[in-house]
Amino acid sequence: MAKIPVWMDVDTGLDDALALLLASNCKDVDILGISTVFGNQSSDKTAYNTLKMCEFLGISVPVAVGARKGLLEPEIDYSKGLEMDVHGADGLGNIGERLPEPKLKLSDLTAVDLMAEKISKCHKKVTIVATAPLTNIAIFLLSYPELAEKVEQILFMGGAMYGGNIKPTVEANIGHDPEAAAIVINSPIPKVMFGLDATMQCFITDEERNQMKEIGGNVGAFLCDSLDHYAMLYQTIAGLPGAVLHDSLPMAWLVDPTVAEVKEFPVEIELTNGITKGCTVTDVWNREGKKTNVKVAISAKREQLLKMHFDALTKFA
Repeated sequence: MAKIPVWMDVDTGLDDALALLLASNCKDVDILGISTVFGNQSSDKTAYNTLKMCEFLGISVPVAVGARKGLLEPEIDYSKGLEMDVHGADGLGNIGERLPEPKLKLSDLTAVDLMAEKISKCHKKVTIVATAPLTNIAIFLLSYPELAEKVEQILFMGGAMYGGNIKPTVEANIGHDPEAAAIVINSPIPKVMFGLDATMQCFITDEERNQMKEIGGNVGAFLCDSLDHYAMLYQTIAGLPGAVLHDSLPMAWLVDPTVAEVKEFPVEIELTNGITKGCTVTDVWNREGKKTNVKVAISAKREQLLKMHFDALTKFA
């Protein structure tokens, strides 16, 4: 089977680290490169964390740093609030210092220019897997419109049909840059949205997390320990049995579509200033009679996703 060329856009981040774990074990995937962006932590920290995780996981691809803030949104203050608490002050559960200093270096190109270079030179259409605010992707589409035809699809973790996690109806990746999300949503490229409706089903219990240590050597031990605070947060705030693996789902679905059920809906991004700005307005009953434009993950198979993680960890035993 021919490999699927993939571009990854991340804000590493605990759940991005787990998405990178899956990518490192996908024999059917050819990662062309990785762009980083603000989100779970500042742009500088997510780029640094991405280099660390790539080296730790044996992913040898070019990495470029991207946007530091949303297109119109102010820069986030990561010294306070949930932005610091969810992923820790270092973005890796406050234990990132356990990883060695990376020998890998950031590309001299910007994220968008490196993405354009790799996609333009690829002989096949490229799938973009985005697990962060969509700022880099939007700038790429605006800067290189001629390359849109070379993108097979955009799989992104973000949004929700119902509810939110930074506002009552707004999910973080979309809420951090609604204008960028609107540009991506309105592009003609096929899109699949992996929102909270599906990803919140993908938790890992403390017992299952400890299995990572047993089967995954140093990598399993680090990932298990890094999720400790993340797990306690979800247990306290959401009443879930453990940490949620949001960002793993798009990559998992790419290589095994049976891991999530998707259905096509009309989706719009709310851009009016106020409490709903950034909401992914999903017309589940198509009351407006608009054309469907996004496939949306409506459910996910938790145990199947976990097995994919465990399988990936066995090579580090």
